Amino acid sequence: MRNVMQDLLLSMGADSWLLPALLVWPVVAAVVVRLLGRDVSRDALGAEAPSGGPDARALTAGALLVEALLSIAVWAIFDPSRTGWQARFDLPWLPEFGATISMGVDGLSLPLVVMTGVVLPLAFLGSWNNVRVRTPAFGALALLLTSGLMGVFVSLDLLLFYLAWELMLIPTYLLVGIWSAAGQTRASLRYVLFTLVGSLLMLVAIIALWTLGDGASLHIDSLAQLSISPTAQLLMFGAFFAAFGVKSALFPFHSWLPDAQQAAPTFAAVTLGFKVGAYALLRFAIPLFPAAATNDTVRMTILVLSVVSIVYGALVAMSQKDLKRLISYSSVSHLGFIMLGCFALTQQSVEGAVMSIVNSGLATTALFLVAGMLEDRHGSTALIAFGGIARRVPWLATALVLAMLSTVALPGTSGFVGEFLVLIGTYAEQPVLAVVATSGVIFAAAYGLKALQQVLFSEFDATQHATLTDLNGREKLVMAAFAVGIIWLGLAPAPVLQRVQQPTQTLIETVRFGPNAPAATPPVSMGR
Repeated sequence: MRNVMQDLLLSMGADSWLLPALLVWPVVAAVVVRLLGRDVSRDALGAEAPSGGPDARALTAGALLVEALLSIAVWAIFDPSRTGWQARFDLPWLPEFGATISMGVDGLSLPLVVMTGVVLPLAFLGSWNNVRVRTPAFGALALLLTSGLMGVFVSLDLLLFYLAWELMLIPTYLLVGIWSAAGQTRASLRYVLFTLVGSLLMLVAIIALWTLGDGASLHIDSLAQLSISPTAQLLMFGAFFAAFGVKSALFPFHSWLPDAQQAAPTFAAVTLGFKVGAYALLRFAIPLFPAAATNDTVRMTILVLSVVSIVYGALVAMSQKDLKRLISYSSVSHLGFIMLGCFALTQQSVEGAVMSIVNSGLATTALFLVAGMLEDRHGSTALIAFGGIARRVPWLATALVLAMLSTVALPGTSGFVGEFLVLIGTYAEQPVLAVVATSGVIFAAAYGLKALQQVLFSEFDATQHATLTDLNGREKLVMAAFAVGIIWLGLAPAPVLQRVQQPTQTLIETVRFGPNAPAATPPVSMGR
């Protein structure tokens, strides 16, 4: 079946237009939604819709579903037996600056493209009633954010990547700032201040790279061939790490994330949790500056910060009284596992980091959707506001339990695969840090089970929750899709790991031994 679809898509020349379509389609759809979409808040007030068009939310959901189909088509045409970039697209752009519109995917970016494409429409459908005002503007910004996210994952030119990075940050700032909870608009300002500083430092480093290359090219393949002194690599790596570490919310750059996710509408809270910074480290910072990434002091500092993030995030999550903040701090803890995997620099650890990024997109999104559904129904996400509601809302309770079990890395869920590979790969290089990081799994079980007990299985107040309703048909469909993804990747991760294997092996060999290192026999990974 897959071969038939692959042949059909290739016969249509899909390998030459799919990636630009992933970026251009959401932008075009954003214009349509903003101009033609009907604002449901005006309908509620009895006002005449400005265009008489369809519900802006329906248009947005339709556009995101098309984006999901495009991302699945990229998976279908991808050939895991080939090396290098696939679905390559190159177009001259600014020849005087050596910049091109260059896109491509490999096994490292492909799972994240598909995860993003599939998760975003599910997140939008699952938070359908979360935003009821200015829905055309909200839908347009959500689509622009989608284009930025896809651009980050498929860009091979650093200038194009930087523009996609900014296109991702600006709509997020507006989504948090305009549709934030009452009295929490400062969260968007903190978000933009934290991320803007890092982005500007990255821009300076990009300009420095362009200068070192005599302005010939900004393509990652060309820049990787430059001879850069260790000192210059340290400085530029620091600039890139400032942007990616802050966006990833690595300790101690994490403080903006819980406030922003608590204040943000559910869709924006979900996208804030995407680990795009960790991907950017693997794609750009580590391979472009290998001397800095393997510097003993730099590497050990990041590894220690990663372990601190794991333990700190889990411990602080245990003390939270609000479900959204608990999820946010758990995300900080899981980011620690991802960064640990990235900088342990073994094949198993990097594969585990990629799997953990994918799982974060699934499990954390599912948790935020459930939290948003509770907030829509009850007006609060405080843990004490609930108790024993599993008997009244069994479908919602099931979704919350499954997502939380994946978050705490229960075997058989997608969360286990990533964290197991990270810990195994890290133990080969840094056994002490791996052992300390393992404590994060124990703490995760503590805060996860505590939250489930407080929300679902403690004393039930029938009077307080008399009007609480279970998932409707749309919400059941959305949460069922997440359940399938969590269990499928937990039991059969091989399709993802097979695609991740080759680029991670190349990355490790290049960074550790140089671009001319002999090919090594890949170690056996889970699911093979």
